[in-house]
Amino acid sequence: MKFSLARGALVLAASLTLASCGGGKATFPINVTVYGVVYPGLVLSTGGQDLAISPPATAGAEVTAVFPNQISYGDSYDVIPKGQVLDSTGATTAVGAQPKHQTCSVYSTQFPAKATAGQFASIDVRYACVINGFNVGGSITNLTGDGLVLTNGSTAGATAAPAKGSTSYVLSLKSAYGSTYGVTVLTQPTGQTCTVTNNVGTIDDAVETAGSVSNVNVNCVNNS
Repeated sequence: MKFSLARGALVLAASLTLASCGGGKATFPINVTVYGVVYPGLVLSTGGQDLAISPPATAGAEVTAVFPNQISYGDSYDVIPKGQVLDSTGATTAVGAQPKHQTCSVYSTQFPAKATAGQFASIDVRYACVINGFNVGGSITNLTGDGLVLTNGSTAGATAAPAKGSTSYVLSLKSAYGSTYGVTVLTQPTGQTCTVTNNVGTIDDAVETAGSVSNVNVNCVNNS
């Protein structure tokens, strides 16, 4: 491994030496690796070049690709999902360039998406994609007792423990696109029995458009 890295450094140094002698600037391909992409639609862009990333044939496999044109030594690159813009704080906001139902971001600062050609021996940009998640919750009626705990049996650890008098709740963990949810009462409040309506469903396109599930409602009555 050390020999390989040393040889790469020597090749880079030789290229730069030739460039300084009039042989032209060294050029660098922009290599990209994407992890976790499941759905189509991701397009990465830099310097007017676009690179479409398709999901792998084998689920879970990484995708490797190279931008069409190399860039010269000293040129900057900034690989972002096409259509991203900077907001007033300098953060990036995606504008339709992400894959369907997913969000992709730079995997590690060790493989920067923004730098200068020649700053590293090679340009190796890495992105990771996660499936979008959505809040699940709803209204609560007549909760006068303490101790109510709700849970989503389809998402481990997704619970809510609304205090008495609460009129709404949201489960602690989001549910991923394509998954199902099933909200039930894990613990009844003191002196009451609560039931859940609209408690089973799927995180589908309608939920994605709405931005959340907000109609899993809870109604509580006093025990006789």
